[in-house]
Amino acid sequence: MNILDKIKAIEFDRNKQKIFGIKSAIVWAYSNEDGKVYPLLYISKPKHLSKEDFDVVLDNLEIKIRKG
Repeated sequence: MNILDKIKAIEFDRNKQKIFGIKSAIVWAYSNEDGKVYPLLYISKPKHLSKEDFDVVLDNLEIKIRKG
């Protein structure tokens, strides 16, 4: 069994409230084993992008996770 078999759902959060002091957008994973939620992916703004441009990227971001 791999890690993807243990995830029942994922959620994208732009993290505007800066949870835990983290400025990055977060992809959360919901475990189907223990019911816990944990960060799966952090998406940080590159230094060369303005905040406005980064918001456009996040608005148009599509994340797919393939099993197998």
